[in-house]
Amino acid sequence: MIWHGDDPPARQRGMVFLLFLVAIAVTMATLMGGMLRLFDPRAAAEREQSDLLRSARELLIADLLAPDADQPPTGRRLGQWRLLPDLPIPPGPGADATEPNYDGLAETAGCASQGWAPMLPVMDVSVFGSSARCFGRLPWRDLGLRVDDDGGRDIAGKLPWLVVSPNLAAPMACLRDLNPLALGSSYIGYACPSNPPYPWIKVLDERGNLLSDRVAFALILPGTPLAGQDRTAAYATPGSVIAPPSAYLDTVTVASGCAMPCQPGTYSNAAFNHLDGQPTVLIRAPVDEAAAERSGNYATPYRFNDRIAFVTADELFLELERRARGELIRALLAFRAMHGHFPYASPLASGGGDCASGTRLGHVPVVDGSCGAGRSLTMPSWFTDAGWHRYFVYAASPTCVQSNPVCSGPGLTVGTRTDIRALIIAPRAAITASPYAPSRGAAQTPVNMVGLSGLLSDYLDDAAYATPVPDVFIDTANASPPINDLLVVVE
Repeated sequence: MIWHGDDPPARQRGMVFLLFLVAIAVTMATLMGGMLRLFDPRAAAEREQSDLLRSARELLIADLLAPDADQPPTGRRLGQWRLLPDLPIPPGPGADATEPNYDGLAETAGCASQGWAPMLPVMDVSVFGSSARCFGRLPWRDLGLRVDDDGGRDIAGKLPWLVVSPNLAAPMACLRDLNPLALGSSYIGYACPSNPPYPWIKVLDERGNLLSDRVAFALILPGTPLAGQDRTAAYATPGSVIAPPSAYLDTVTVASGCAMPCQPGTYSNAAFNHLDGQPTVLIRAPVDEAAAERSGNYATPYRFNDRIAFVTADELFLELERRARGELIRALLAFRAMHGHFPYASPLASGGGDCASGTRLGHVPVVDGSCGAGRSLTMPSWFTDAGWHRYFVYAASPTCVQSNPVCSGPGLTVGTRTDIRALIIAPRAAITASPYAPSRGAAQTPVNMVGLSGLLSDYLDDAAYATPVPDVFIDTANASPPINDLLVVVE
């Protein structure tokens, strides 16, 4: 029999079998590689460290989002730091004299200062002023973080360190509002009250290039001790030497001949004695000593094994905004359930949240004002103390307010919808640099030297808000930068 075609059946069967063998070989190689990585001690340690930093990060954010879970009478604002970094400080009245100097408990009395040394007290940041420095060991016991703490000595470097921007620890008297509008402006120098009174933390990449200069907090995992790092003295017993931050956190010098782009200089994650008004600077350098020395980018001997995770102010305040927004929507719906309509607003330029009868576009009304008793929203103190009622833009339908409570027929317009009863808009951080918001064409200044702006274009970004049309709003679902507003229909 003569076969007509490309290949006889036997050859085709042979090719199929060969491909099958190749597939098996590739699969086995992949599985073996995965098993080798799984049982590689270094890879396992890296996974453990990454998991620890991720867990600590999530626990800290969860704590910042839950001021209402605090035991009274703390009165903490949303986003206000509760678990301030742990440092060796003098024992309080009745404290055990042999208490570990790093005991894993938060320093509720405040932060350190530029001139801090082990066993000096910590204070409220407003007491230290521009000299405040919020750094120390992560209070892992308060957080409930599961880690082998070695009695607080942490010879193996398994306990993260924590650096917090003093902006998040500043009291209301120093920082009136704790929301994206108040903290969206640039640091111009220390003053109380001021927005913001402190520079944000700065984090650099492995060659000294800027990763972010708006870091809210950072976690640093020290790793095993390097040459010159003595961690054995870990208890505040009389006459002992207490391990300083430099016994855990590392220093690296980026050499002048480094591969561009780079910023030559010496950077220390343990440094807190920088000039007042200057940010804390952290570096995320390589942990592979041999590879770092081969690169020629660093002064030798190269000694660095810190691992860093950080959260920017913008990331954090998106989470805080989500929590505040949910609480506001709940309160608005509760108001309508009680009264059958939505409340009037507080004027944009009003900083007190006073409800103004007949005003349907403005900020959140949290004081009865001219609207009458019980005609404002009842919000938790953590919401108003952080100034969220001055942050959100709120609008009510002309047919769903006290003077016209039918709540049917034409309402607010958003896109193709014309029946919306109420909405809120999160303006996010003010756009202060080019490309400017189309609504403003210049830097937005919702918070100025006088107080709050009365211009909608200082809060909302779309060009339509330069000359707003009553009761017409822009759907932000598909907005592109620089527009960063978020519109949410309350119903």
